[in-house]
Amino acid sequence: MKHVAQAAGVSVMTVSLALRRDPSIPADTRERVLATAARLGYRRNPLVSALMAGLRGWHPRGNDAHVIAYVESYAGALTRQQHATLRRFRDGAREGAAQHGYRLEVFRMSEEGLSEAQLKRVLGARGIRGVVFAPFPLTGSALTLPWDDHALATLGFSLARPPLHRAVNHQVHSFRLALAQLLALGYRRIGLVMSRHEDQRVERNWISSALLAQHEHAETDREFPLFFVEHVEREALLAWLRRERPEAVVSTEPGVQGVVQAAALRAKRPIGFAHLHLAERGSGCAGIDQNNERVGAAAIDLVVEQLHGNHYGVPANPKTVLIEGRWVAGRTATGLRRRG
Repeated sequence: MKHVAQAAGVSVMTVSLALRRDPSIPADTRERVLATAARLGYRRNPLVSALMAGLRGWHPRGNDAHVIAYVESYAGALTRQQHATLRRFRDGAREGAAQHGYRLEVFRMSEEGLSEAQLKRVLGARGIRGVVFAPFPLTGSALTLPWDDHALATLGFSLARPPLHRAVNHQVHSFRLALAQLLALGYRRIGLVMSRHEDQRVERNWISSALLAQHEHAETDREFPLFFVEHVEREALLAWLRRERPEAVVSTEPGVQGVVQAAALRAKRPIGFAHLHLAERGSGCAGIDQNNERVGAAAIDLVVEQLHGNHYGVPANPKTVLIEGRWVAGRTATGLRRRG
């Protein structure tokens, strides 16, 4: 580092701050130091970097370097599903931050909270470099300002631009696990109910998994009729249930469980149901717990990794961490006894 400082005509402290892309260093000075370091072949020791990051985390020096910002964007009334999901993400992120020696602080970026520009100013003034963006209400959401001085990660797929490191549930695994469990319970005709909106929020993982299941079992006695529509409406769903006569139904859509139960009463036959995203515990519904807490903690891991490696801004090669869910048995899918 001393050689870099001499070649660039700055102090060792300036080199240290520039290599960490500290916003207190003017952009032209920072770029000159980075170019000099690259020309001289300088590489930071990753073990020392991690150690110093840990020390800065536990002993902040006049700023909030020990804080990771957790940015939520939902505003107004939330459904029970949304509330439970966001709470579990947040709880997992808070626990994950604590394990790394950081404190999580929640910020609101919405019409009822901070604008993106205001958020950037607040984080810059406080020296907060690590940022996790919780899921956005709108699929295909985008940040409009440069975030070159921050280590970033997001939860889920709703934040489309810029492309960031992200932590998500492994939806393909969740879907296949649910089908495997229902098949093991004796169900052979399993209906798949989903809307295009819900599918778009998971990068088409639900529909691709459904089509794969149909392909894999094309030559067997197992069938997977698909109800894939723009919006799931009660009467259309009831008509589909009467026509297709599924023995069980899998979905993430709100309200589908109640429609399935009503159809079962009318038909005087049991119809199993499994939810692919059980955000609320203790509901008695069978399905997949997506391990939202672990997803939140994984996003923190991604940010801390960048902080320790002094990597800031939009990554050249974003990566996605997939967290597997777990099957939860419930009274809505207890199995199907077959005669003979």
